[in-house]
Amino acid sequence: MKKAVLATTLAAVSLSVTVNMGAAIAPESILPESTLAVLTVRDLQKTCAEFQTSAMGQLFKDPAMQPFCEYVGEQITNAFNSLNDELGKKNIKLSDYKGMINGGAAFAITSFKFTPGDSSEGNISALPLFMAEINGGSEKLKATLDELQTKLETTFTTKEIAGNEFRLIPASGSDDLILWICASGSTLYMSASKTSDECVANTRELFDKVLSKTTGETLLADSELFKKHTHITPDSDYAWVNIETITQNVRELVLFKDKEYVQPTNTMEAMMAPPRPLVMYNALGLDALKSWSFTSRTENDGIYSYSTLLCPAGERRGITALIDTLETTDCSPAEFIPSDPMSYIKFKVNFSKFWDIFDSTTTEAVGGMKMMIFSGIEEQLKANPTEINLRKDLLENLTGEVIVLSYPDYIDVKNNSTPDEPSFDIQGKKGIIILLGTKDTDKFISTAEAMFKTLNPEVEEVMNFFHKMDGYVVLANNSEDLPQVKAFLEAKGKAQENGLAKSPALRDAAAKIGGFEAAEFGYLNTKAIFSNLYTLWDKFKPIVIANQKSGDIPEELITALEKLPAWSEIEKYFGISVNNVKVTPEGVESMVYDPWPEGLEKTVAP
Repeated sequence: MKKAVLATTLAAVSLSVTVNMGAAIAPESILPESTLAVLTVRDLQKTCAEFQTSAMGQLFKDPAMQPFCEYVGEQITNAFNSLNDELGKKNIKLSDYKGMINGGAAFAITSFKFTPGDSSEGNISALPLFMAEINGGSEKLKATLDELQTKLETTFTTKEIAGNEFRLIPASGSDDLILWICASGSTLYMSASKTSDECVANTRELFDKVLSKTTGETLLADSELFKKHTHITPDSDYAWVNIETITQNVRELVLFKDKEYVQPTNTMEAMMAPPRPLVMYNALGLDALKSWSFTSRTENDGIYSYSTLLCPAGERRGITALIDTLETTDCSPAEFIPSDPMSYIKFKVNFSKFWDIFDSTTTEAVGGMKMMIFSGIEEQLKANPTEINLRKDLLENLTGEVIVLSYPDYIDVKNNSTPDEPSFDIQGKKGIIILLGTKDTDKFISTAEAMFKTLNPEVEEVMNFFHKMDGYVVLANNSEDLPQVKAFLEAKGKAQENGLAKSPALRDAAAKIGGFEAAEFGYLNTKAIFSNLYTLWDKFKPIVIANQKSGDIPEELITALEKLPAWSEIEKYFGISVNNVKVTPEGVESMVYDPWPEGLEKTVAP
């Protein structure tokens, strides 16, 4: 019990949500360039204040949401009250530690290394690290830990690392885990390790490298992989992942497995055998992936989010070369696109190039197995009396334009439960419409039908999803249960009087991210999406409740969901979102913009 109280106390103290204005945290100026991942909130108070004035912040303050918020808050309060009661026996009050965090916080995984071994798991070495700016610095933290040590009538192990005093504290519920905690200057450092001598020594060494900066490594802030993520600024919250570290460790595992590979001597067995690990890895071209980042900012009540994938053009091959099949085009909605889809996506891809890359990659990776499979398909197609030229009549018949629309799915749930056993019959139909631009739609469909008939004689059900429209082949479920999809198909490409293209909200939002010219453009009607989630909850609620009785789903979760208000009371807080994707010589960049919901009164920051 002493360990449980201690560890929970430290977690509550360290993660206190009551913060003061302080210096923004900059983990990139502390961590080495080999860091695997970082998640950073520069200033907790600023981020909380921005959320309070956002549309979602207003949503949670709406009186209609109070039953839900109060119930969830009650569950959290009860947990803290229980802890406070236990701590009170030791004269410890969590309220005494409010305001300890003074600025920002970050979580990182650094010094990551996977060493292949005899076991399938191998050995992973890493330093999970929580950092935060705190009031009073190291002296205040030492005094706080000394006070806790006295009140809990225990003794913490201490270790000096790079001139900093660490306290090693047993974790709750485990005799095999310890917490490491110290402050260097105004920055709090927390980590965890197993209690074995090897793990303790390794954690100490890794901490020494981070705090002493004696490794010779470049700091993360100065590394090229980090600096190229130009949307990461000194005042932006961000997430960053070093994909290169992941692929390097994957390569080590592949090399280890490759040494164990034995090539079958029989020719047929060799063709159908799993591919050589190193050959497959090299064929995929994963080494081209370098790093990824995500940042977000609020400006004029709208939220802008950016993600960047570094994948240099000169290194792309295999599946990473598929990036180069995306072509920049005008992605604005055509006049035949209705105004009511939950989502709209348009992009253009060079299908011939895509197939050539896929073909060469699979040949290199699994050549023998692929040859055996494709030769069988080719023989079947040759047996068809109709000449089938898949490349000419299918692949090269596509213009590359792809449009995807989504509507609510049709879901029907029939309750066949008995008092002793829950049983439900669920039927569904997807509300998805896919349009493929074609040069000769009739030829495309006839070739597809001939191919399917050859490979699968029972083709009628598949071909029911194929529909013709001027310049497009349309893939969709033509069903009375999907009225919006059915209406689109019956319109046969007729211009819509109030189509999506005429939406002022869409045009204004698109202008915020540079217009419709992109490798991909997407639109989300978040109001329609969340409305659909409400409908789905009504459909699946009996199933959830039936499974809750068996103990599979927490009762508190169902109670919380039932306290959500009617959709009509909160729909005003939801609007639309737009995004685009651009391919650059450095990689792939994406931008998302969430404008302030139309008609919702804006709050004034305090």
